[in-house]
Amino acid sequence: MYKAMKKPIIVIIILSIFYGNLFSQTIQNMSESEGNVFEQKMIDHSKNIKTLQCTFVQEKISSLFNEKNASKGKLFYHSPNALRWEYTDPAIATFIINGNNAVLLGKNDEKLGNERMFKELGGIIISLINGNGITQSKQFTTAYYEMDNDQRKVILTPVQKRIKEFFNTIEMNIDVKTMLANEIILNEKSGDVTIISLSDKEINVEIYSDIFKIK
Repeated sequence: MYKAMKKPIIVIIILSIFYGNLFSQTIQNMSESEGNVFEQKMIDHSKNIKTLQCTFVQEKISSLFNEKNASKGKLFYHSPNALRWEYTDPAIATFIINGNNAVLLGKNDEKLGNERMFKELGGIIISLINGNGITQSKQFTTAYYEMDNDQRKVILTPVQKRIKEFFNTIEMNIDVKTMLANEIILNEKSGDVTIISLSDKEINVEIYSDIFKIK
């Protein structure tokens, strides 16, 4: 068995996700040495990321109802700590983090409530993109697995109390050729499952800081 390491290396994992077939894959544990090498590759890759923009599809599977809800939108990141998560379909809403400030806005830029989970998830994304998540290694235990194709699976189990309030585990498929993730699955404490898939990814393109302003 591979010994779980307390290093939350999703460093860019959330940055390049597109929908995949996670559960049909055969997986096996990576050795500790293999896991260490793979982790270092992701860390090295993340150091080169200054900006990211992409489109996403977010699918939520409810534990209470036999139905799926899907949303679409755009995601923007600017180093070191700015994130814009913009829903465009079926409803319009925008979540922005800029430093220590965060806001959830509706269609007409009115402030909405219930932004706590968004803020937690957004904070995790930012910390892993800008490198803080590598040095602050008490958020997760991490396990690595080989799959039956050119992908690796990473399972993050929250250790930090505030993250455990929302998530049981976070699962990701990573393309070994690009060191970017194909898919992220959030197994929520409520029993719901959220799958986020990103496409049309562009790294280190110019993104104007105005879109991250919180008024």
